[in-house]
Amino acid sequence: MIVGRLVELARGYARQGVFNLLLSNGDWLFTFCSTKMASITRRAPFGPARLKDADVIVDFESETTPDDVVSVIVTEPLTTDEVWDIYQPGEWRLWRQGEVIMQGSAGPN
Repeated sequence: MIVGRLVELARGYARQGVFNLLLSNGDWLFTFCSTKMASITRRAPFGPARLKDADVIVDFESETTPDDVVSVIVTEPLTTDEVWDIYQPGEWRLWRQGEVIMQGSAGPN
């Protein structure tokens, strides 16, 4: 299975040092965390979000449709007024159309 091979390769690279990975073919997104990674998935009804490092509020409702799914994957959470999902070292996820469809853990490095 290709996901298993990706996990195996990512874990091998992570043993050599910091290796956080986002790999996509435009349809699927594979993510792997060796140190720090966080994600959030937003769905309608969309509301505002306050950035933590600037006095800015993003109004997602004006930028989306009711059918949109918006997922953001980052090293550290970007907002202060939302609950982010924090990855653990060795955790991986496979995304499609903004949703996690598979996930697991390769264990800590």
